[in-house]
Amino acid sequence: MFTHTSKRDSIASLLHKHLLCLNHPPPSSPRPMSSSSVHAAAPPDVVRDPEGLEYETGQQLGKGGFAICHRAKLLGHESLGNTTVALKIVKSKMEPPKLAQKFVTELQIHSKLSHPNIVEFYRAFSFAPSTYVVLELCENGSLADAIKKRKYFTMPEIRRFMIQTCGAIKYLHQRNIVHRDLKTGNLFLDRDMNVKVGDFGLAALLVNQSDWGAIRRTTMCGTPNYLAPEVLEKTGKGHDEKVDLWAIGIMMYTLAVGRAPFHAAKREDIYRKLKAREYSWPDIAKCGNEITDDLRDIVSLLLVHEDERPTPDQIVAHPFFKLGFIPLKLDSGCTSKVPKWSKIRPPTPATLKRGYTDEWWAMCKASAVGEYEPGKSFGAYGSRRNKTVARDCQKEIESGLQPNIPFAADLVYLPFPARTQWPFQAANGLSDITEEKESSSEGTALVETTGNDRGRGRAPRTVRREEPLPALQENDEPEVALPRRVVDKQPARIRSVRKISNPGRVTAATAPLAVPLKVPKDTRSVQRTKSAKESTKEKQPEQDIQEIPQPRLAKSTSRSSQKSNSSAPKSASQSSKAARNTPVLRAVSPELPTTTPVSTLAQLETFRDNLQRALDRIQSKSRREKPPQLPFVSKWVDYSRKYGVGYVLDDGSVGCMTTATESFPVTVAFVTNGVHHLKELSKDSEYLKDVPIQLYAAPRKDKGMARVEITDQRRQDDIRCYWQKFAKYMCMQLGEEDMRVRDIERPNFVRFYQRLGNLGIWGFDDGSFQFNFPDHTKLVLSSDAGYGKFVCMPVKATQILRKTGDVPFHYVRGRETLYGSLQQLMWGSIGGEDRYKDLTEGNGLRSKIEFIRDIFTEWIAGGGLGCLDEPKSWEWRGPQLASDPKRRDWSSVGRHGGDVF
Repeated sequence: MFTHTSKRDSIASLLHKHLLCLNHPPPSSPRPMSSSSVHAAAPPDVVRDPEGLEYETGQQLGKGGFAICHRAKLLGHESLGNTTVALKIVKSKMEPPKLAQKFVTELQIHSKLSHPNIVEFYRAFSFAPSTYVVLELCENGSLADAIKKRKYFTMPEIRRFMIQTCGAIKYLHQRNIVHRDLKTGNLFLDRDMNVKVGDFGLAALLVNQSDWGAIRRTTMCGTPNYLAPEVLEKTGKGHDEKVDLWAIGIMMYTLAVGRAPFHAAKREDIYRKLKAREYSWPDIAKCGNEITDDLRDIVSLLLVHEDERPTPDQIVAHPFFKLGFIPLKLDSGCTSKVPKWSKIRPPTPATLKRGYTDEWWAMCKASAVGEYEPGKSFGAYGSRRNKTVARDCQKEIESGLQPNIPFAADLVYLPFPARTQWPFQAANGLSDITEEKESSSEGTALVETTGNDRGRGRAPRTVRREEPLPALQENDEPEVALPRRVVDKQPARIRSVRKISNPGRVTAATAPLAVPLKVPKDTRSVQRTKSAKESTKEKQPEQDIQEIPQPRLAKSTSRSSQKSNSSAPKSASQSSKAARNTPVLRAVSPELPTTTPVSTLAQLETFRDNLQRALDRIQSKSRREKPPQLPFVSKWVDYSRKYGVGYVLDDGSVGCMTTATESFPVTVAFVTNGVHHLKELSKDSEYLKDVPIQLYAAPRKDKGMARVEITDQRRQDDIRCYWQKFAKYMCMQLGEEDMRVRDIERPNFVRFYQRLGNLGIWGFDDGSFQFNFPDHTKLVLSSDAGYGKFVCMPVKATQILRKTGDVPFHYVRGRETLYGSLQQLMWGSIGGEDRYKDLTEGNGLRSKIEFIRDIFTEWIAGGGLGCLDEPKSWEWRGPQLASDPKRRDWSSVGRHGGDVF
């Protein structure tokens, strides 16, 4: 459609044309002379995109004005779970040109949206004579399909569907988009019966192309039964986003009654009735549905003049939503039959006083919509919360990435700004936790998910949160659950950095990821002093049962409960004190000797010395009859500043480390054959309590890690929840090879993690270490650094990286894995072949070994694992991908003496 040019004035011209097209797409698809002249041919049995992904096509799902839609299955990624998608197919060569313009508009808008209640856009490409758009498949069809079977929906179902719809519409309006074709046929239901708004063929921008000011549209478009009166006005005044609010009122009526309020046989009669707001509700005695008065009221508030319509936040704040029953889960059978609700009890006095139910809070928080107090609403969804899509379109054009119809044969059009590359994206998993990934099945770059996306609104303190963590919700506070969404899903473009050398200190390197936690140096010293005092206080005679204090009440405990506690009888206070002294963490096995502070420090010295021997080409003191078993982290997610880190090992084990709290030390939750248990969990959510999670912790700071048992039920539930969320997210993105369980002599678990900028260090319980560098290389060394595994790039790829700061992905996919003693790896003589010398030199192995040696030297000087004097002064300047500075961070989990970064 548009062609990119490098000249600045040409870019401005392109943007001007682009915005005109986005603001004024054609009203509808031109009526073709025959169906065959517009629609694409049926797809072949297998479709292949330019990146090599293959799709096995299935039944046709539907047909639109110029597109057909087919079900398809992504081949070769069956282990990901739900890999079934929808393929929207159009002719690559579209006539007349307005069809191509409309299609480009749809791609440009839809590809920039990311919300849990909007159909996900994955990619688009050309294959043979057609263009394919890969979209999220909504297994349960549309609400229009369901209405044909059901005739109507009950009040609880309508509340659920409309809250999610309002969340999506709020998101669109905040990004200056008007949908303009909202109807039950464009509200789709995924496998969990969540609403997904789709079909952006008539969507338009609400900003002016010159000054980003708000403007109105004048094109008459949409579906007759859902048109707002202002769309039909001939005065030229136009319409804006409030047409979507009118459509919400129409849909609420339609879901309750089974037909639109202004429905008529002739289009002219529909227009006449809607202009006059002429509609009526069915007779209660003759209607099978129990339509409540408050539903009638909210509909009447929406089907009014545009200036009087409530916003999405105000809509779901109506008593119909806030005080009525809302199901948090729906069965797929609800698309064809009326559900049988258990006896619905009226709101309690406490709920009436608060003003909303717990279910309303959970639903609204997940979709980021609704006023929970006058003037206080849930914040915008996502990191791009108030940025107009037009700005993203401008950047896309300046980058030369805007869609052109027809696509080039080797082009895949992806979401912009880039998100996690599908299919390496969690489906119904932690879309909550984003990761900066290499898009490889073997592993990813480092990830940080921050709390910056949490909404401003918080639950009033009268809301208690004493049950286990619920499913991930957007904007949840840390004491309730992990955040629903991550800052960004853009593939990592990492810049490594070099340590700033200081007199008298060993030169080393490292780098950061998200916004660093700023802790003044004097505060750190206070924290260390406090930790030392607590450590002294906790020392007890050695015994089989180790214990730590019971955790304090969660922050969300109400003021009223605090007040009642303070005024309670003394005996109750004494009982509470006795409860706090109850053991909540017990060692159930001897401590692991390799994890004690003394043995760890000695092992670090041996490790460092053998690194130096390898650098000096002196034979290592390591002696072994056969190569050791080396663990390998193939997938991970980093949320170390709040909850911890999760990881998947190449033997099929899945684990996570939770960050330390005031009451609990760093705790490892580890499951051998974890991939198998995760598959079982996907079949039955109740299986979580049966997953054989092994827990490891160091109950006392002067002791090593031991197998432990946690008697505090809430803490148990939290850890299981963390393990499940991390595991589900990571394993949904692994290929079949990664999901295969491997026979091993001894399972390893990760006991230490340190992030230095965009370099990650994993310490295992047997003393071995893994180092992930920001140039797609990874190095695993045995506990004495005598033997290693080096995942490295082809020589040509290293040359491209140094010149361009990037590497084509097929080189990443073609990495080599070298095994041998550290001297063999460094000096290129593996198996008698000298060809590895160019490979290891090209990948800068020597400089990486020097870097690791310097880190270990400072750890030893600091007194233990992870102890760096000034961690943020370390910067790595070796080979690296280009990076956003905000994607670098310094953090640790399991550092000797406590994590104080």
